[in-house]
Amino acid sequence: MPTPPPAPRPDAAPVPTRRRGRALEEAIYQAVFDQLLEVGYAGLTMDGVANAARTGKAPLYRRWADKEALILDALRDRMPSAAEVVRTGVLRDDLLAVLRFFYSACKLTSDAALQIAKQNHDAAHEMMRERVSLPTRAMLLEVLQEAEARGDIRPGAATPLAARVGPSMVIYQNLTAPGELDDAFLVSVVDEVLLPMLRKDA
Repeated sequence: MPTPPPAPRPDAAPVPTRRRGRALEEAIYQAVFDQLLEVGYAGLTMDGVANAARTGKAPLYRRWADKEALILDALRDRMPSAAEVVRTGVLRDDLLAVLRFFYSACKLTSDAALQIAKQNHDAAHEMMRERVSLPTRAMLLEVLQEAEARGDIRPGAATPLAARVGPSMVIYQNLTAPGELDDAFLVSVVDEVLLPMLRKDA
C-alpha cells in the first residue's frame, strides 16, 4: 500500500488560496477585522493578516506599505457611501434617506473591530468624519435649503444648526439605548421632531 502523506503540523501556515481582484481584497479586509478582534491593534501584523486571509504576503506588500494603510483601506471599504443616497425632492423621504445613511454608518462603527481601529488610528477617526459626519450634515442642509426654496418649510428654517438635529438624536440614541435605535426610531425623529420643527406654522 502506498504510504499516506504526512499530516500537516498544527502550527503550519495556512495553504494560500488562489483568489484575485475583489474576492482577494474582501478576504484581506475581513482578515483585518478578524485580527483586530483576536489580537488587537498592537498585535495586528501584515503576516498575521496574510495567514488569516490564506494568501501570501506579496499581495499585501504590493498594495499597502504598512498595517496602518491596510487598516484605513479596510475601514474605508466597509463604510457606506454618501453617493448612494437617493433623494427624490420630497422632504420627508429625503430626510429619512439621509438619516438612514447615517444610521447605517452608526451600526457599522459600533462593531468592536471598528472601535478598536478608530481608537488607535487617528487617520481612521478622521476618515469616518469625512465619509459620514460631514456628508450627512451637508446633505441635510441641502435637503432643507431645497425644501425652503420649494416653500415646503418656513422661510429661514434651513440652517446648519437645524441640519444637526436629526444626526444628534441618532448619536445620542446610539450612546444611551443602542438596542432601541432602528428604522422606527428614525421615522419618529422625522415625523415627531424634524417636520414639526420645520413646518410653516411652527
